[in-house]
Amino acid sequence: MKKETCVSLDMQMTGQVLNGKIRKQGYTIAQIQKELKLSCPQPIYRWINGQTMPSIDNLYKLSTILNVHMEDLVVPRQDEVWILQGCENQAQLVRLKRYHKTIHKMRCGKNDQSKRVG
Repeated sequence: MKKETCVSLDMQMTGQVLNGKIRKQGYTIAQIQKELKLSCPQPIYRWINGQTMPSIDNLYKLSTILNVHMEDLVVPRQDEVWILQGCENQAQLVRLKRYHKTIHKMRCGKNDQSKRVG
């Protein structure tokens, strides 16, 4: 059985993580702009709004500024981690896990059927 690998990042969730980490560390967008030596704050707003992703260089600089690993600033698409981090109570966690499994099975099932036909 082949293990699934993640090939893309969730820009929306990554933006939320970036925004949360920046705010939690007490930085403003203007301070991050200055630290990254950006001419304007718009790229940062695009990152936190999930419209674009920071470059590898900026991601590395952000991880240094925020004192976290680069991997802690990005969220893989279809990853269950964001579900687990966002849950406040156990009942909600169970429902979200069940929903995630169902969606995953539906997508895998469609892929498996298309492979069998061809």
